[in-house]
Amino acid sequence: MVLALVLNLVALPAAVPGVSAQGLDDRISDARQRQAALQRSIDRQKQLLADLKADQALAQTSLGSTARSLNGINADQASIRKEIAQASDAINNVQARRDGLRDELRQLDWTLSLLEQEIGDGDRELDERRRLLGARLAEAYRSQNTSLLEQVLADESFSDVLTAANAYLSYGDQDAQLAQAIAKDQRALDSLRALTTATRYRTDTLRRDTQDAEAELRGQKERLARAKERLLALETETEEIRDGQLAQFRKVTGNARKQAAAVASKAAAERRLDKQIASLVAEAKRRAEAAARAARQRQQEQQRQQEQQQDNGGGGGGGGGLGDGAGGYSWPTTGIVTQEFGCTGFSLEPRRGSCAHFHDGMDIANAQGTPIRAPANGVIAFVGWNPFDSSDPSYMLVMGHAGGYESRFMHLQARAVVRAGQSVRMGQIIAYMGNTGNSTGAHLHWEIYRGNTPINPRGLV
Repeated sequence: MVLALVLNLVALPAAVPGVSAQGLDDRISDARQRQAALQRSIDRQKQLLADLKADQALAQTSLGSTARSLNGINADQASIRKEIAQASDAINNVQARRDGLRDELRQLDWTLSLLEQEIGDGDRELDERRRLLGARLAEAYRSQNTSLLEQVLADESFSDVLTAANAYLSYGDQDAQLAQAIAKDQRALDSLRALTTATRYRTDTLRRDTQDAEAELRGQKERLARAKERLLALETETEEIRDGQLAQFRKVTGNARKQAAAVASKAAAERRLDKQIASLVAEAKRRAEAAARAARQRQQEQQRQQEQQQDNGGGGGGGGGLGDGAGGYSWPTTGIVTQEFGCTGFSLEPRRGSCAHFHDGMDIANAQGTPIRAPANGVIAFVGWNPFDSSDPSYMLVMGHAGGYESRFMHLQARAVVRAGQSVRMGQIIAYMGNTGNSTGAHLHWEIYRGNTPINPRGLV
């Protein structure tokens, strides 16, 4: 009878304890949100890295241009300063983007650490739930091998027997639910773990790319520093030469009134020269064309004589003149450009237009005797002492080029290399650098005119 009562009581319905893993579900949901935030952060970092590389390419281009300018003939210091400023701006942008990448990487590492910690917590909770499931299964197995009568006789109270019996009967459904929840959460954790591992790999790749960019940035900063040092040295040397020229000018001319008179005299001499240049070039062209005709006649006569002698040997051409104007101009000499073309603060130069002091050519300083070469094909219009400057004439040379251009070379050594009316080719030596006339040191003053309008030589070379 006792056994029947027990069986009837065991058959009563019982409440099943909850097996919900709500805490783990919440952690998995949080982890997925962090995964999405991580991916957005990685996308931002990729864009930052792409922008950084674009800025580095700009910096590389500016640095390359700066290096070529510094290594080139007669460096344009103003242009180099602009190129260095462009390179500096690009490198500053690279620096800012590099700092942004570092911040993003720190945020990525922090979020990844949280995510990995949450996955670890989830693994530990799943292990605890597995242990619980194992204990329940072990208890169920043990109860299945113990008769109900033995339990009734062993327990101190009948109510305990009833509670245990109801629990045992509900074990099957609970265990199935618990096992299914564990399997589901394990799959979710495994998926998060795989995504986290892939994210860590992408983050490490971005970190290596950032480190490579930092190494390139260091190299660009070093190149920029060297360029700045070279420009500073060039500017210092140029300033020393100009200070020496100005000191020499003041020493020669004396007080301010005499200095102003010297500048005015120089301007007047240039105006008188301007008036005569056209006729000088026209006369030189006439001479060159006459020489060319004479050369052609000699060639034709030689060819006629050869034909009479039944000699088939050919004769060479003996042309002359200004040339056809094809191609650009080359630098007539090398050195340090102490004055560029245009408005200047150098008080030696006269007024032109709105400029209180205007330099109508380029000054290139170098050692006495440095060769001066023809910057283009042309004909020598004049060579000798400046006939229009009675105060302190310089030895000068004027040559005409195609297209109505003329070159003027001042302060040459007083040694004849070419003669008026002679045709010359680009690169041919026509004079040597000197310090004659109203000069303050060995240098070449080179002007290019078209008509009576001075032109910046840098626009032609």
